[in-house]
Amino acid sequence: MFRLNLAIGLCLLLVAGCYQEPIAITTLPPTPIPRVTILPTADLSQPATATASAPIASPVATPTSTASPAPPPTPGPSAGGSPSVGCVNGWTSPLPGSVAYEEGIAILGGAMGRVGPWTVAEMRYFTGPDSPGVIEPRFDVVERWYIKAAPTDDPAFRGRWLIEKRTDQILGISAVAPWESLDYESPDWTGFIGEGPPQTYIGLPGQWSGIPFDFVTGENDGGQPGLPSEVVDCLLGT
Repeated sequence: MFRLNLAIGLCLLLVAGCYQEPIAITTLPPTPIPRVTILPTADLSQPATATASAPIASPVATPTSTASPAPPPTPGPSAGGSPSVGCVNGWTSPLPGSVAYEEGIAILGGAMGRVGPWTVAEMRYFTGPDSPGVIEPRFDVVERWYIKAAPTDDPAFRGRWLIEKRTDQILGISAVAPWESLDYESPDWTGFIGEGPPQTYIGLPGQWSGIPFDFVTGENDGGQPGLPSEVVDCLLGT
């Protein structure tokens, strides 16, 4: 099963396994807002800054959240994890101003429709093989970011995101989890597949289109996990 739809942009996103589907508390009538998925119109030839508009078109989520307004902490010093069986190439924590940091923020801000600066509590960058459910085209190396953050001017709009980049045109948010959740556990991480009117889900920032599925286990999306086993440990301790 190939959950990436290259014709319109691509969809890899998340929700519950053992398994409590996230509760939609608001349903809006259909709007021209596209899905929160891979963004084919992204232009990252110039790295974005955390204090300027992200160079990605088509905002796809509205600033709605049920999270408490406590601001996230500021970024800590650079860190990293060594390569291991579950994190094949290790992970790094990009410093603000670095190419990896600014690119991650640009993709996140563009996908969520938030163009202002972000306050980042934690960011990890790691690479590894493509997801198990991807058949063709299958990429040998996929760039991934884990970002726990909130817009600086709206700390209630906070969450944890997984971002994937296969090419400059095939990139975007693949999964989202509540701010209060930890590590890479089911049913915290939710992906969305297909289309439909945007909805607000308890604990998740913004609004999301499509059918929610458990990104960790693949429940409701063919049973294929969203991340390969070679990179799941890159999120240990988050």
